[in-house]
Amino acid sequence: MAFRATSLLLLVVAHGVRSFRPETIPLNWTMLSACAVDNPARILAGDVTTQVANNTPALCVTSCAAQGFGYAGVEFANECHCGTGLLDALQSAPATDCNMACAGDSTVACGGPWRIQVYSFPALRPGSWVYQGCVTDAPATPAFSGATTHTFASNLDFVNQCLQACAHSGFAFAGVEDASVCQCSSSAPVAAAQTVNEAQCNSLCPLPGNAGFEFCGGVNRLGVYKFAA
Repeated sequence: MAFRATSLLLLVVAHGVRSFRPETIPLNWTMLSACAVDNPARILAGDVTTQVANNTPALCVTSCAAQGFGYAGVEFANECHCGTGLLDALQSAPATDCNMACAGDSTVACGGPWRIQVYSFPALRPGSWVYQGCVTDAPATPAFSGATTHTFASNLDFVNQCLQACAHSGFAFAGVEDASVCQCSSSAPVAAAQTVNEAQCNSLCPLPGNAGFEFCGGVNRLGVYKFAA
């Protein structure tokens, strides 16, 4: 009995310290969390979960990007999660919790039970969205003509969420206002919209993890971005 108990302990310890090789993530995407806590309600906004027989982080990221999503996550070996944003701040888990080998590559980790590795692409990746400045925006004198407005469950990583939504819908311009409003437009701000000092776009939105905050427009002030193909 003592031998069997010792053997079992050794197996548990060996499983707990299992190491995986890092995988190169494609499309200029980056890892937001090496291991985060997931839950039945899911932590990715608009989560679309697919069970993939050959799942890997790279394959999942490529699949999510092709569908127009800006966030991806791998979990429980064969799950690929795609989303439009984060519902709340990521709760980090020990890296050893993400100890399940990917269904498509046993040398790479793909999360664990209710543990997810999260990826996203930078909001201002080269050759894509370019910040244009802070402009006036008011109900009587809107900056965009015929803008489409988006709302999200959370303003966490808000600029990235807004740019994703506008890009997914094929718009050339995007704007964030007062840390809560996302606008998309096919055309540049109207002539009546005045460019003002950046200090007036002073509303703050939280970034994932411990990355701090970012500026997300201001009160009646729109932080404008343009997509450059």
